[in-house]
Amino acid sequence: MGREALRALAICGPTASGKSEFASRLAAEYGAEVVNADSRQIYRGMRVGTGWPTDEQLARAPHHLFGIASPAQTYNAGLFVRDASAAISAITARGKWAIVSGGTGLYIEALAGSMPLDRLVASDELRERVRAEALAHPHEALRAWLAAVAPDAVARIAAGDRYRTLRGLEAALAAREASAGRTASPADVDVQIIVLEAPRAALRGRIETRVRWMFASGLVEEALALEREFGAVPALTGIGYAEALAYARGLMRRDEATSATCGRTTAYAKRQQTWFRRIARAQRLDAFGAGTWSSLRTLAREFAAVK
Repeated sequence: MGREALRALAICGPTASGKSEFASRLAAEYGAEVVNADSRQIYRGMRVGTGWPTDEQLARAPHHLFGIASPAQTYNAGLFVRDASAAISAITARGKWAIVSGGTGLYIEALAGSMPLDRLVASDELRERVRAEALAHPHEALRAWLAAVAPDAVARIAAGDRYRTLRGLEAALAAREASAGRTASPADVDVQIIVLEAPRAALRGRIETRVRWMFASGLVEEALALEREFGAVPALTGIGYAEALAYARGLMRRDEATSATCGRTTAYAKRQQTWFRRIARAQRLDAFGAGTWSSLRTLAREFAAVK
């Protein structure tokens, strides 16, 4: 089957909304295979802290693009489109279909070709670069940098507004990357998107449960092992890892590290929900609703029936 015939069903939503469970169960029932679309689960050695599917979930069906990159490597949406397209092509060639599952909206929209041109988003590498520069230089230097790359943007931002200055830098540099042809081009994959929506209170409770499990299941040891192997890579500033290392160094009590991780994860989930609300052509289901599994099975059955 050629690239023009590639299709995938995407299940996305905020962290702790049940994506991995639903995707693995659907894949098992319909003979499909799962393709990861989580920007942190791409990295190897980060299974606990990024919430990989459990052994039981992984055993239900083949899973792809988990742990394929080194934490020292820069991975972005362009690489994801390349790798996901190749995985979906191979799955299709085996006579099966793909379920793309993850919480990185940028990856899913890049694959689907639905990333609006007026919503340029900085890559992880670019955001880390801006963050590092912000730590090393005073605010005036950052504004001077923004004035050099986007004079119109700096004129719209108040002189003392550090947050908007940093966001303006990210957007301006992302636009430069796009103009240089470094951003992902749409893949030839027809992606049907399902968004799992979750009430904030219920999601917060699930996040707290997950974070406690992470710390009890070896997150601190995982963070220390990554640091020994790769040094101070940006991945170790991510949610959970920074707190785990702070606890290991005696800078935080365990309960403080857990609480801080819960707070950062909850804030991240809110940003995910904001992103997914902007996806126009998506079917939306209550992640924790009584009829969600039945609805997902129906959508999967209809998707599989299309030739």
